[in-house]
Amino acid sequence: MVGEGPPLCLINGFRLHGRAWPTAFLRGLATRFSVLTYDSRGTGLSDKPIDDYGMATLARDAAGVISAIGLSSAHVLGFSMGGAVAQELAIRYPSCVDRLVLFATYAGVGFTIPAAWDAQRRLLDVDNLSPEDAARQVWPVTYSTEFLRRNQPFVEAQMHREIATPTPDHVARGQRAGLRRFSSGLRLWQVRARTLVLTGDEDQLIPPGNSRLIASMIPGARLESLSDLGHRAIWEAPEEIADLVIEFLESSK
Repeated sequence: MVGEGPPLCLINGFRLHGRAWPTAFLRGLATRFSVLTYDSRGTGLSDKPIDDYGMATLARDAAGVISAIGLSSAHVLGFSMGGAVAQELAIRYPSCVDRLVLFATYAGVGFTIPAAWDAQRRLLDVDNLSPEDAARQVWPVTYSTEFLRRNQPFVEAQMHREIATPTPDHVARGQRAGLRRFSSGLRLWQVRARTLVLTGDEDQLIPPGNSRLIASMIPGARLESLSDLGHRAIWEAPEEIADLVIEFLESSK
C-alpha cells in the first residue's frame, strides 16, 4: 500500500498485474488514500493455476486480499476486466465495498455492446505472439489514436513494465473464458455502494455505451464520459482521472 487515508483497492484488467498502474495515477491517489494494488491470480508474482479464472473467483480473491491486510472494507476501483471483478465483489461481498468506481467495463453476457470485430481480433489473436508483439498489436484499440501518435516512448516504456512479468497464455485463456461467462446485468440493482462509472469517449475496445448501460442499472450511479480518451484513459490522463476519483470518493453526495 502507498499513501495515507481511507483504503482504496485497485483491480486491474486483462493480463495486467498490480505494478502496471501508471505512477502518476498512484501518486495522485496516494495524496488522499492508502492505495492497495495487487497481482491477481495468474499475473505478476501470484500463483498461476491452470484454471478457475471466473469473475466470481477473482472477486473472492479480491475480498480475501482486503481481509488479509486487516481491513473490513475499502473503496474499490476496477478497470476493464477488473471492473467485472469489482461488480462481482460489490454484489457478492457488499460489506467489503465502501464506494465503487467502474472504469471502461461492461455488464457481460446479454448486456454488452460489442466492439468492432477488428478491435476484438487484436485482443484475442495473441496467443502465439511474443509479449512485445502482443502488446503492440492491441495498442491501436487500447490507446486513443492521438495519444498513441504523440506518446510512443511512454507507450513503449509502459509495455516493458507490464511484460517484465508476463502473463502466461493459459492464464489469458482462462481470463477470457471467465469473461465469456460473466453477466451482471440482472444483478446490478443489488449494488449498494455509491458508484461512479467512467469511460473514455474514444474507447474502441469497450464502447462507451456499455458504461451508460451499467450506470442505468446501478441505483443512483453517476456517469462520466471523458473526452478524447481511449480504453486506457487512466494511462493517458492519470492526474486528471486521479483528481476525478478523489472528488467522487470524498464527496458528501
